[in-house]
Amino acid sequence: MGEWLAPAFLFWEDLVLENGDAEVLDKQHIETLIEKELVELGYEPVIIQWAGSSHRPIIRLRIDNIQGEASNLGVTVADCARASRHLEDWLEQEEVFPETYVLEVSSPGVNRPLVKPSDWERFVGQSVVVQTNTKIQVQGEKSHFEGKLLGVDGREDSSPSAQMQLKDGTKLKFELSKVKKANLLYDW
Repeated sequence: MGEWLAPAFLFWEDLVLENGDAEVLDKQHIETLIEKELVELGYEPVIIQWAGSSHRPIIRLRIDNIQGEASNLGVTVADCARASRHLEDWLEQEEVFPETYVLEVSSPGVNRPLVKPSDWERFVGQSVVVQTNTKIQVQGEKSHFEGKLLGVDGREDSSPSAQMQLKDGTKLKFELSKVKKANLLYDW
């Protein structure tokens, strides 16, 4: 019978490893190191998700080509395999995790999430779907919007905000800090 895997909702703040003395590695530090390794390969992490347990951590990475790369073809299976092999070798060499861990590397997909302000800047002119934390007064109160991303305003005196034009032509401006979830909208 197969091994039992912990449900995906189990997360932890620090990972404790037994290596002589107990050593605590925090997720933020590991994510920073993973990002550095990916950047050296020409990729950026879109999302890093943690699941599993401290005895068998699961790291799910969704990667994309670094902004400004000549290829607009997205991430291929070969890209995912290359990043996965590199990270596995690096993780084992650095002994970051216990012997059993799971690393899953995939593309962000056609409905790529917009997570960082740089994502919003990168995809100006694209169709997006945005869900906000609170309702916004636009032809009634709504928290779900579809339209074209017009621009991002990142003044130093305020939090970054985005502008989009809804399908009916209405223009909407909202702070990125108020966004619960946002994705590119692939036009079939």
